[in-house]
Amino acid sequence: IPLFDTISPICSGSSLPSLPTISTNGISGLWTPALDTTKTTTYTFTPSLGQCALTTTLTITVNPKTTPTFNPIAPICSGESLNALPTISNNGIPGSWSPSLNNTTTTTYTFVPTNGECAVTTSLTLTVNPKITPTFKPVPDICLGATLSPLPLNSTNGISGTWLPALNNTATTIYTFTPSNGQCATTTQLMIAINSNATITPLFNPISPLCAGQIVPLIGSSCLPTS
Repeated sequence: IPLFDTISPICSGSSLPSLPTISTNGISGLWTPALDTTKTTTYTFTPSLGQCALTTTLTITVNPKTTPTFNPIAPICSGESLNALPTISNNGIPGSWSPSLNNTTTTTYTFVPTNGECAVTTSLTLTVNPKITPTFKPVPDICLGATLSPLPLNSTNGISGTWLPALNNTATTIYTFTPSNGQCATTTQLMIAINSNATITPLFNPISPLCAGQIVPLIGSSCLPTS
């Protein structure tokens, strides 16, 4: 019986050296079928004519490549902190990721298994949402001391938050809107202008003297513009 050393299992697609045509106990012959590195196969050795020997077989185990698996990562807001990606998959495959983490734009990362692992590369996409700028309707200028309505706590594009500082109807002020936690939004500002720090005195054209009983002309409903 021709004798051969056993061959260790290989990973699918790995190189496989040719099988020896002479057994360890000196029998020459040929193998069939042709080597296949994609699946487990049993090969038959047929001794050359003229030798007092039997056919024999040798099985080479080909292990399929494993696909590393990872938990999906929830989308983040641009600029938020981002934890390092795991270097060992859920199913035990070690490896490394590329490119470097980027917390400013959506990126697909590639995981390459460590050499010697019977595994394929895989990818993981991490979504980074851009920050929204809250928008508000402008507030018309007001006169010194006029009533000032509270600023809205929800922007026109749906962002909730709070304003600072407190409303001031005596001086032109820039107010800052800070979005509530958990929203992918930036702070924004809104200026409310106070027209003057002094009271405006309405002015009208003078009315000429009248005779008793004359009709008094109408006085304009708007004051004259000041120079």
